[in-house]
Amino acid sequence: MLDALDGKETLANAEEVFPSGIDVNFKNYGTNKPGVATKETPVDLYELVRSGIFAEMFGSLGTDLGKLCLTQAQIKNFCKKNTDWLRKNGYPTFFLFKAEDQFFVAQVCVTRSDGLGILAHHFKHGIWRAEYSYRLVVPRLTA
Repeated sequence: MLDALDGKETLANAEEVFPSGIDVNFKNYGTNKPGVATKETPVDLYELVRSGIFAEMFGSLGTDLGKLCLTQAQIKNFCKKNTDWLRKNGYPTFFLFKAEDQFFVAQVCVTRSDGLGILAHHFKHGIWRAEYSYRLVVPRLTA
């Protein structure tokens, strides 16, 4: 469960949560903009069982991509409060978010020594292999 948030926090400015590093592409891609306020939000975590690109991974959940997005403040909140659910040993956990009407993916990695690090990807980034059991975090889909 994610906290109710004002949406003002961005990933590019979350050094306290990502001491291992924040990708400069959060600024370069123009994603460093506050989002909207959100209510308390339940989330689900999925593990990749088939290799694919982001469109296939998130698209396999069978809903409008916009409904699978979290705000940057929500991604930060999840990572701060739920590190035990993040994939370990340098393998990433992915979060879909939107900025300026474009989809992006935040890739969070847990390193042994420095804690969490985060990278930004365009939605059309390359293929990810299922053998590494990557994880996706999305808002809980309601029936």
